[in-house]
Amino acid sequence: MRRTITAFACLVLVAAVGQGNALAQDAEYSAPETAGPQYREITEFEVSPGDAAAFEMTIEKIVSAAELAGLSADFGWLVVRDGSDFTLVYPFESMAYFDDEEVWMRQFQGTPGEATLMEAFGDFTGLNYSSASHVIKVNPEHSYRPATSIENPSYVHVVRNWVAPGQQEAHSENTVKLMAIIEEIGFPYEVYAFEGVIGDGGLRSYVIPFDNMASFYGDNSMGAYLAQHEKAEEWEALLGARMKLLRDSEDFDAEVVPGMTYMPEAEIADAGGRK
Repeated sequence: MRRTITAFACLVLVAAVGQGNALAQDAEYSAPETAGPQYREITEFEVSPGDAAAFEMTIEKIVSAAELAGLSADFGWLVVRDGSDFTLVYPFESMAYFDDEEVWMRQFQGTPGEATLMEAFGDFTGLNYSSASHVIKVNPEHSYRPATSIENPSYVHVVRNWVAPGQQEAHSENTVKLMAIIEEIGFPYEVYAFEGVIGDGGLRSYVIPFDNMASFYGDNSMGAYLAQHEKAEEWEALLGARMKLLRDSEDFDAEVVPGMTYMPEAEIADAGGRK
């Protein structure tokens, strides 16, 4: 939904997820074997708690407009939330996507969804929020896929590393070692790796979709698997070395919001990604 930036005319910024691409054949662990768009535009909204419900309903109206317009999965998006903060993830196949600023809006023109979309744009007026956007790309060499993946995850755990200048290679080497441990212990959750392209220099992100909090922080937690395989000490040593390579870091959980997400299920498997 990147091109709603133009269409919203400064009322709102909106961006959305697909799946990564390519399998790293020479990696020391199993990178996700995925097919789909290589890039993601990430737009983060910090919404006033009092306006969060209205913000959610407005994005839901855009979902309704997309359904009425019959948008294909090529123009779909995903939304996750952390309290009153929302992140909209928009996948696209190549940077050539930015050459056509109106491609997303044209999907609505002359369709039953056009009027609903315009109404939704108007609903953003008066809402109190701020937003920022950046672009990341898939890094399959630093990703991991277990033997059995979690289907229809309800949450994502996000880890962000801002790598210090000149430490990119060391950070990559450290990541390979961490992923090798994850492979060895048979961690049950996928790890999707991304690196910054536009708007957030030095950013490397790791996204872990998961089923529920009790499992993710309980029997299926990283700590539990590390302890079971006697890898906790090695893991902590690598994390200690990793912190010296960063200028900043953060991690958080966010809930997938189906009502604010538009990704036609019937088309996901065949979606080749937007060009």
